[in-house]
Amino acid sequence: MTSTPTAPATAATATRWTPSWSPDHTDSSLPPITVIHDPHDQPAYTTTALASHHPATGRVAVHPTPLATAPAYLAHDLIRALGKHLPPPDREAPWWTLNAESSWRVTLAWTKALHIDHYVICRAHRITERHLEHLMALRELTRTRLTLVVSGPPPAALTGILNAVRHHEIDTLDAARHHLNTGAQARAHASNHPSWHPTPFPAPDNEPWYALPPRPRRPARRPAAATPTSRGTARQLPGPSTAPPPIALPALTDLAVPSPHYEAVAQRIHTRIAHPVHAAAVAIRVLTGYGIDQLAHLTRPTPQRPHADLPADLPSWAQLLLEAAHIHTELESYTRPELPAHLTDSNKPFRLATWEEEEVAHATETCRLLAPAPARKRPSTRRRNP
Repeated sequence: MTSTPTAPATAATATRWTPSWSPDHTDSSLPPITVIHDPHDQPAYTTTALASHHPATGRVAVHPTPLATAPAYLAHDLIRALGKHLPPPDREAPWWTLNAESSWRVTLAWTKALHIDHYVICRAHRITERHLEHLMALRELTRTRLTLVVSGPPPAALTGILNAVRHHEIDTLDAARHHLNTGAQARAHASNHPSWHPTPFPAPDNEPWYALPPRPRRPARRPAAATPTSRGTARQLPGPSTAPPPIALPALTDLAVPSPHYEAVAQRIHTRIAHPVHAAAVAIRVLTGYGIDQLAHLTRPTPQRPHADLPADLPSWAQLLLEAAHIHTELESYTRPELPAHLTDSNKPFRLATWEEEEVAHATETCRLLAPAPARKRPSTRRRNP
């Protein structure tokens, strides 16, 4: 059975994207789902599926966390498979990881920004009905190919979904190998992207620190006296007396000339920050020195407003992060494509709540980046009248 696709929503009716899916509202023009049947749970099927993981060509293989039934967990597994790390268990979880809809919006933003066009889900017979619905919602919006490796009897929820969408089945190992090892196309420049060259996480003790550039005077905002790293947690970086001397990042005078320092920082940001808006915010801090309190007031150049706070010639790794942040903003329904960007503030890439500013501060430290201390006010030297 194939359902009739719904009419696309117009820009004027854009609303926040939610990971909900119904068999009656599926798009019949989507690529058919591939189901690989492994009824005897042979290790060769899982090994073959995981070996097909090659994000630089757009294909990502995911082994879901066993017995993880919370609706956000599969989204977290996909985020990790994309090379992003969530905070370790010994730290309070960021607010968005505790919410399934927020976690799936983050997953979708990375999927589109990184041009992922094929997800391979191992042990699909063990994921919950809610996970399957969220995965189908992701497929609907991103139009990615989806391969499900079913290593056991298919549950009723999966059978019901397959009855509602186009799919084809594979039941031999040779056919599975052929399917999983074809179709991925090499992409120019993709293999050198920082996302596919992860750095250690958590950071090793001997990893060097980098000093952020000086803080610009505009937009004029007064920096906070103390910048917490996350809600209710203590600072994670060493104090000024014990921190190693940070390395000053060189000025970016020519973006065409690679810099090993910026390459190292780019890899840290892409590896250690799972939220696209927070990752983009840290990247802008690295490249410009803006303080966290200034981020919400920064603008990107547009045809109507070419003069903006953010330069147009940012490095490609930072441009990708800004693109992911923009996609996430659209998913939150903060943009109105039918109106000029400067009228809807969609030319402002950062909409950070107070707790998000704290997360950006912690993410900055997680990448071993130190902001300069606020300048002390000089005492007045004017003589007072007696």
